[in-house]
Amino acid sequence: MSTPREELHALIDELSDKAAADLLPELRLLKMQTEARTLRAPSSRPWPPAWFGSVDGTPSDFTKHIDEILSAEFGRDSK
Repeated sequence: MSTPREELHALIDELSDKAAADLLPELRLLKMQTEARTLRAPSSRPWPPAWFGSVDGTPSDFTKHIDEILSAEFGRDSK
């Protein structure tokens, strides 16, 4: 059995010049996407973050008191 690289080379060798030219832009894009995935560093930060879930209340509490919450945070009257 051949390696994937050998099989890929064999498939490319079987392509016509036109088919190879049509496939080339897609292969370049695939190569760039693969390189981007390998260069992207895995996150060392834990999930969820420490502050996640640190606010007491339910979503309905937030919507009922949104003006008060925002005015307290930004230091201005909500009206």
